[in-house]
Amino acid sequence: MNSILEEKNNQKNIVEQIKNIEQPYRNILFAVYIQGKSLVKVASDMNYSYVDICRKHGTALNKFDELEI
Repeated sequence: MNSILEEKNNQKNIVEQIKNIEQPYRNILFAVYIQGKSLVKVASDMNYSYVDICRKHGTALNKFDELEI
């Protein structure tokens, strides 16, 4: 039971960290890691090419890492 509560707490912390990232990076991380969308679907939804969304996803991950303490 404790591990389930810890996992929920970790998920909540990740969502809070994502909220601190500027757009469009926030939307990309939320769509991929919270909604479970593929990068192809995110690119289509956001009107970016797949290559552009891959680059932005990489930047978004770097921004997320910079926030993590």
